[in-house]
Amino acid sequence: MSLTTGLAIVVALGVFGQVIARRINVPSILVLLGLGLVIGPLSGVLDPDEVFGTSLFPVVSLGVGLLLFEESLKLDARRLRGGARRPVVGLVTVGALITGVGASLAAYWVLDVTAGEAAVIGSIVIVSGPTVVGPLLSIIRPREPVGSVLAFEGIFIDPIGATIALTVANVVLYEEAPRLFTTAFTGLWTGLLAAAVYVVVVRWGRVPPGTEVILAVAFAFVTFAGAEEVQSESGLWAMTTLGVVLANQRLVPIEPLHEFGGHLGMLLVGSLFILLSARVDVGELITYGGATVLIVVLLVLVVRPVATAVATAGTSLDRRERGLVAWMAPRGIVAASTASVFALEFEEAGRPFPELVPVVFGIIVLTALVYGLSGPAVAKALGLRSGDPEPLDDDGVPVSVPGESTARLTIATARVVREGGVEHTIRRLHRPLPGPPDDDAGPTA
Repeated sequence: MSLTTGLAIVVALGVFGQVIARRINVPSILVLLGLGLVIGPLSGVLDPDEVFGTSLFPVVSLGVGLLLFEESLKLDARRLRGGARRPVVGLVTVGALITGVGASLAAYWVLDVTAGEAAVIGSIVIVSGPTVVGPLLSIIRPREPVGSVLAFEGIFIDPIGATIALTVANVVLYEEAPRLFTTAFTGLWTGLLAAAVYVVVVRWGRVPPGTEVILAVAFAFVTFAGAEEVQSESGLWAMTTLGVVLANQRLVPIEPLHEFGGHLGMLLVGSLFILLSARVDVGELITYGGATVLIVVLLVLVVRPVATAVATAGTSLDRRERGLVAWMAPRGIVAASTASVFALEFEEAGRPFPELVPVVFGIIVLTALVYGLSGPAVAKALGLRSGDPEPLDDDGVPVSVPGESTARLTIATARVVREGGVEHTIRRLHRPLPGPPDDDAGPTA
């Protein structure tokens, strides 16, 4: 199979898979994983290693970098709403650390891996992500503020969790503090420099309207490549830094980037998941299946409840709301992507890590199934399921319907007109305004 044909298959299946998933209202990762396994190991139609050859690792790394850039653009503290702020901050800080430590202990206890390798698995499964949380929220329909807490946790935890995973993987893989410092520092200053240049160009460079988005994508490509040229493995750090800085600066608007980023993210998520799942060895999934189930049981019944209890203590959430938050922590594409990238890095370093990809992919599938199937029943049992679906954006965040207030005013006005007639309505709405006397009025006595 040629590179062109292989790339076309990956992109097409990635898009079609997400369209199908939205149509049947299930997490897209389940459909994408199934398509990837069918087109890859089960049928043998697509072999990513054969089609892409030595370009596979750079392609996957760039795709993950762009995905992290798109996710990091959402990392704006202004998006947090009042009642959700404290719980979300707790979940993505203290909760993330507890999740990482707990998942690492579970992996070390269940799998025959070193402590460092267990830490890599634990750090990867910190992430959740809007690509899997959003569809689940549309199915479960939790009441506020639980819906916003879960949605914003998914948005914020992706870049934070990915950064933690990058740090842990670099420490374990290279076992050199100077190498870790150099990699992180290179990514940070490259991302900061790129963000500063982008802001200057857009604000003072007379950029034609409508070209800001494509310019940002070009900056992202150049930033990733530049960081990798200076220090290998620093590109992901640079992309995350670029996105976070742009999200929190106030000099240029980034709303157009969010709209385009949603389409870019959809394309990247689908393509990456098809490409990565096509490389999964079904035999390894079966081999590590029992261990993966045990890890998921520990994550669902022990790690997540403990992390939620500690992270949300003292917040405005009551016991029922905290219980529903504790029962919702699926994993998504960022976990799959980072696991695949790290597995390739371990292979290139001469340290095969065969457990990484099948275990992480198994955790992704099982958590999506557990929470997707049980979530509505749990929310209903806790009395936290909404009767009517609330409009959600692409990340699962509750939103107001544009023009809703105007529509209600129009309907109310029409009702008054219908009941009292036009003249009656005008008399009710009329208020005399100060001004000169009427010219037709005669002189007063």
